[in-house]
Amino acid sequence: MSRMINRLCANGERGISGLETAIVLIAFVVVSSVFAFSALSTGLFATDQTKNTVGAGLSEARGTLELRGSVIAEDTDADGDVDKVHFQVSNAAGGGPIDLSQGKTIIRYTDSSQSVTFDTAALFSVSAIGDADSDNLLEPGELYEISLLGMESNLEPNLSRRKTFSIEVIPPRGSVLFIERRTPVVVSNYDNLS
Repeated sequence: MSRMINRLCANGERGISGLETAIVLIAFVVVSSVFAFSALSTGLFATDQTKNTVGAGLSEARGTLELRGSVIAEDTDADGDVDKVHFQVSNAAGGGPIDLSQGKTIIRYTDSSQSVTFDTAALFSVSAIGDADSDNLLEPGELYEISLLGMESNLEPNLSRRKTFSIEVIPPRGSVLFIERRTPVVVSNYDNLS
């Protein structure tokens, strides 16, 4: 046996030593660890992105307004043109607080010939109804009335009879409340546009 080993060594052939084997195994372990770390990091990043997406969706859903009751068109000077539009809003079930203050909430009026933004106190008002406090922060269980003011001076042409229009209430967060109505054949002092 020793003669065979001597003959192999004499021919320049040697076997793999334990040290070389250990180096190769360590290299495999290091490469595997780097790959595993990359896979875990990618998985954790994807999980975090999913969590952020779900959180944003929940925040959007919690900031949802609901129309309560009818939309009322008011003609204060009996000239056949709508001067004010009133409607009531509340939170959707399980919703969070929504700031209805002018400048934070924007209301966009649109009809076939124009689109006008109502975003100041001169253009729309917010009134607490019933047990709602007067901080313009719509909280669960509260009801607020929103009134579009000075429509005759801000619309050209005016909102008159047989005209379809839409109102978008755009809160600072959450989804947009879209309301579409049509004025009656004859505009009176108060018209229910349910």
